[in-house]
Amino acid sequence: MRKRHNEYSRQLIDFVRELRPPAPIAGGLMPKVTIVTPSFNQARFLERTILSVLNQGYPRLEYIIIDGGSTDGSVDIIRKYERYLTYWESTPDRGQSHAINKGFERATGDYVGWQNSDDLYFPGALRKLGMAASKGRAPIVSGNLFVADADNRIFRKIHYTPVSRGTLTVVKASIPNQSAIFRRDLLRKYGPLQESMRYCMDLELWSRLLREGKNLIVPDAMGVYTTHDETKTALMQDVLLEEREQIVTRIRRTEPGLGRLFELSCRASKVAAHARQGDLSYLFDKLTTKIFGRDDWSAH
Repeated sequence: MRKRHNEYSRQLIDFVRELRPPAPIAGGLMPKVTIVTPSFNQARFLERTILSVLNQGYPRLEYIIIDGGSTDGSVDIIRKYERYLTYWESTPDRGQSHAINKGFERATGDYVGWQNSDDLYFPGALRKLGMAASKGRAPIVSGNLFVADADNRIFRKIHYTPVSRGTLTVVKASIPNQSAIFRRDLLRKYGPLQESMRYCMDLELWSRLLREGKNLIVPDAMGVYTTHDETKTALMQDVLLEEREQIVTRIRRTEPGLGRLFELSCRASKVAAHARQGDLSYLFDKLTTKIFGRDDWSAH
């Protein structure tokens, strides 16, 4: 497994090293996709995020960067790639959710998504998501996730299965925004990100969009979550738990039959779905983690 992670790391490091000339990719019926990157004083990571989007070579890409008035050199990095951007700005905002919503207001894509300024798309991710989206207009199309350190060294792969609103009350972390796009028309129907959410704005949004049906999984479309000392996961665990409980409670009030029996059946269904997807080594790894208490997030 470690050897495979090393190979993924080499691919990722090469992919975000410099801008690549766009490879010819037939657009065909692939949907127009808008990606928004919110950023504030993330110059340490921002350029690699930008390159991970532009180097996708997606034929119908709209890329928007909303910077909150950075003073650390981020604006110079954005200007470096200005000609490839649909829109960018650097003005004070009310936080991450507000910045993403500002980008969504300018979006014209059939599907939209956001990539945080310290996270990445793995090579080919957007093309795979777009191809899947073109075959049925699923409400949410999403992939799997690599976890990497600040030097782009991948040390974990997380597999996902399709979820419903009810499933969110059990799984609670279900769709990685780092490898997800969703229909823009659903933002008009259900509303944008809730700005009051400081951590779980994605989970709260999924809890509304999933009223349209389960997400479509594209197993080999990979996002990359970057773990470092300044991530929200490291700094805001109390906020995560509080907001997640709010969302779960809200769903349980509107969805009948989400008791203990549902929880057990949900976990069994998730294991079965992983097996159908061929995630057997992942299931084995999860089992050994449960038995031996090994922390995969730090197992390099």
